[in-house]
Amino acid sequence: MRQTNENTSVNLKLVMLFDWRKQIYCICSHNLSPEDASVEVTELRRDGLPAFTVAHRSRHLQDDAEECEACRADVQQCVNSLPALETRKREFRP
Repeated sequence: MRQTNENTSVNLKLVMLFDWRKQIYCICSHNLSPEDASVEVTELRRDGLPAFTVAHRSRHLQDDAEECEACRADVQQCVNSLPALETRKREFRP
């Protein structure tokens, strides 16, 4: 998808799709400005896809976002920092 070719690494984002049920993700693009990432997420969500952004720790050098190890590391860092989800039991009343 899109990639920004600016020389700055400040506030870069990657865009990913995430399936909560299957616990799998796909990285769509990286090295995006916050504005470009927001536009891409909006377009993907408009198409019904579960798109999210993740902040970069630094500019990723890999050309192909899907093959980028730095993207995977940033996504893993983000996932590991999420608090555990609390599950609640609900009574079923017909």
